[in-house]
Amino acid sequence: MASDITLSKGVRQNLLSLQGVADLLNRTQERLATGKKVNSALDNPINFFTSSGLTSRANDLGRLLDSVGNAIQTLQAADKGISSITKLLESAQATANQAKTTAGPATTYALNLAGNVNIGTDVAAAHTGSVDVSTPVDLGATYDTDTVTVTVNGTATTLTINTTTLSDSDELVAAIDGISGIAASVDGGTGFIEITADNNATTFELAFSDAGIGTDLGLTAGTYAPTNAVLGALNTTISVQVGSGPTYVLNFANATANEITNRAELEDRITDINADLTDVALDVDNTTGFLEVNSTSSESITVTNATAALGLAAGTSAPTATVTDSAARTSLQADFNALLTQVTQLAGDASFNGINLLDSDNLTVVFNEDGSSSLTITGVDFSSSGLSLTTVIGTGFQSDTNIDAALDELEAATTTLRTQASKFGSNLSIVQTRQDFTKNLISVLQIGADNLVLADTNEEGANMLALNTRQQLSTVALSLAAQADQNVLQLF
Repeated sequence: MASDITLSKGVRQNLLSLQGVADLLNRTQERLATGKKVNSALDNPINFFTSSGLTSRANDLGRLLDSVGNAIQTLQAADKGISSITKLLESAQATANQAKTTAGPATTYALNLAGNVNIGTDVAAAHTGSVDVSTPVDLGATYDTDTVTVTVNGTATTLTINTTTLSDSDELVAAIDGISGIAASVDGGTGFIEITADNNATTFELAFSDAGIGTDLGLTAGTYAPTNAVLGALNTTISVQVGSGPTYVLNFANATANEITNRAELEDRITDINADLTDVALDVDNTTGFLEVNSTSSESITVTNATAALGLAAGTSAPTATVTDSAARTSLQADFNALLTQVTQLAGDASFNGINLLDSDNLTVVFNEDGSSSLTITGVDFSSSGLSLTTVIGTGFQSDTNIDAALDELEAATTTLRTQASKFGSNLSIVQTRQDFTKNLISVLQIGADNLVLADTNEEGANMLALNTRQQLSTVALSLAAQADQNVLQLF
């Protein structure tokens, strides 16, 4: 044991001094190796625990910086989303304005007032035989060289019967049919010969050099003129008025000026009236022979003094309106709705790290280690419905009023976007300011912690040099002290 060994006073003092130097060397070497002058609570409890506390807080704040950085990115994602939604709304506004300047739906009007009496048939000149000649009657043997004279509107045509070229009833009917202005045929039902004028202005006359010809054919000699069975018996007037415009009169009053007595005069009067009218026309249908009033005007048609003889009803009739949607506006409406759909989809995609401030998510940013300092950012719903934008349905864009309503919604939505962008901008400024503050505070804490425990390497290097010198001197001193003790051996 060390206590069993007795050292001289000089040796023990030099040994203690050498041990002290060694301890100082070990401490200095540790400081130089770690760079700290306080490496444990034994070195300096106050500084050690104070530094540890400051370092722990700096580390806690450093971890909060990550969430603060995520909050900044979340706000920036929302801001980018607002900018993109704004562009979509601008496109929607352009689409709506284009629709408004595009021709709207076309409205057409149609009105048909028709009689139910065949004017063409009732006023034609006609003569019908009374003998069935469906089996041709031989005329040549009996009436050779006899004649049938047909006079049409004063022009006479003489047909001579002979045994070769005009020998029976069929050949005679064919010859009469060939005369301009009239037509002749054998009725398929009765077998009677029918002779009719081509129009109601035609008058024709039949004459036979031998009356027996007419008797055998059932025809009667005489003059046949249009009977005017309808027009001549009306003795009235019919008035036609378009809207509140002039009244046009069809005058069928007997023995009056400008009286309409036949089909030709009626058609002349109709031509005169139509020359004054726009989008309205009077006509006699070529197929039915009915008197008609046709209109493509938006005005009503008033008929007065109507008569059953023409089948044209009295009264005021309004046209039927037909609306044809604008294909261009329909296409632009589809484009508009597609843009609103994109607004909703874009708002749903503006998320960062699972938080979407444009889809009603809230964001809470914590700024200190105990959570007592924080900022809550309230999310919004910036889908098309959240911005109060309404999808246009049906034929919405066919109406300028509906387009104006859509433009008002877009204007309000744009204002909402701008206001919210300003709020998010303020929030972003706060978060960025706190981020910078936290970074600076962490630096302050770290510097403060280091000031308490870090060693001055220059000083410790000088100490190491001095201690090495002291160690060497202590070793020499210990050696000298030991030599002094060895002088005792010289006495023996």
